[in-house]
Amino acid sequence: MNMNWWVCCYWHEPDAPTDPVGLVRIWALADALAAGGDEVTVFAPRYRSALVPRRSRVVPIAMLPGSVVRPISYAVLAFFSGLWRGLRKRPTVVYYRWMESLHPLLLARIFGATCICEVNGEPVPPWGAGGWRGRLTHALASFALRRCDRVVVLTEGLGRLVQTEYGVPVDHVALLPSGTDVSLFFPMERNCCVQEAGLDPACEYIGFVGSFYRYQGLATLLEAFERLRARRTSVRLLMVGDGEEATALREQAAQRGLSRWITWTGRVPYSRVPLLIGAMDVCVAPFCGDRGETSPVKIFDYLACGKPVVASAIPSVTALFSQSNGVVLVEPDRAASLADAVMALLDRPEESRRLGIDGRTFVEERFGWEAIVRGLRDLAEQMAPHHQSQQRVLNNAGERA
Repeated sequence: MNMNWWVCCYWHEPDAPTDPVGLVRIWALADALAAGGDEVTVFAPRYRSALVPRRSRVVPIAMLPGSVVRPISYAVLAFFSGLWRGLRKRPTVVYYRWMESLHPLLLARIFGATCICEVNGEPVPPWGAGGWRGRLTHALASFALRRCDRVVVLTEGLGRLVQTEYGVPVDHVALLPSGTDVSLFFPMERNCCVQEAGLDPACEYIGFVGSFYRYQGLATLLEAFERLRARRTSVRLLMVGDGEEATALREQAAQRGLSRWITWTGRVPYSRVPLLIGAMDVCVAPFCGDRGETSPVKIFDYLACGKPVVASAIPSVTALFSQSNGVVLVEPDRAASLADAVMALLDRPEESRRLGIDGRTFVEERFGWEAIVRGLRDLAEQMAPHHQSQQRVLNNAGERA
């Protein structure tokens, strides 16, 4: 059956108020649902990415400036926007990524819709657990997640976390891994990508794609790159993205005398990311050891482009990846181990090529958006009869009254 989905999301990067990268998965999910014939409305902050034409309908929500007022204004305006639309046509499913607001759950209850919350990272990460705000967020998450009809987690570790730390019943937790758009991210001829990206074809490129946050392990990456440069002068580092650590990382690179060997692209259009990955010889995901549970989206993108990957062996990575599917795992926060693993791949191009092929096959078979959306629709369809019967009861009660 065709369903009417409401997808609610909030994402704020203080240093990127016009177009944050955190909504990429939401756009992909919504458009894939719409491509399958469902009606999809996305309630999203009024960023640039919310104003471009999409398969799904997008409702841009304006926000007031200020770190405190901003999220409150978003929640209030999103609620009233949803209330107005729901009075005209009720949603079948309200799907939202965890945020510190109860308005998606409230809208689902008002309109008798299935409520599914996606947890793509720890609601209270390890570095934010202390203080009154951490305790308040934990209490809010416990209240909301226990009352959702299903909690979708992107890793098995997150599933255990929401059960033990937030009291979500085991039968309300569903595993739905992240993935990638295999039609956008695909293997391309490396030299053509290098030329189109304006890079030096005589060099070898190690690459990172993502937001520049502390937990990404980019300080360790710079230290590893310094070690590589001492052993292999043709190697360069390609840093794709931006974030709150960007200034500190550039300063660290300058102090180490590495600046001339690093290309900092800044934020780039999402459609250009596959080209830049295509120019890389080895891709890296050097997460910090205390990263906590997360969905390693960048690894799916790397593998879809047919690239060998070196990644930190944190639980959410080891649960999905190994050398058999294109990923070399190293101990986190160890620059020497990271440098050695990258060097080994540069020294063995045939092995790197084989890893890239294996990785592409692995992602294509299991982690394309079509497969992910199929699993999500199956989950929603299983729950729809329950909510339809509930709605009939409410309607009958109203008629008798």
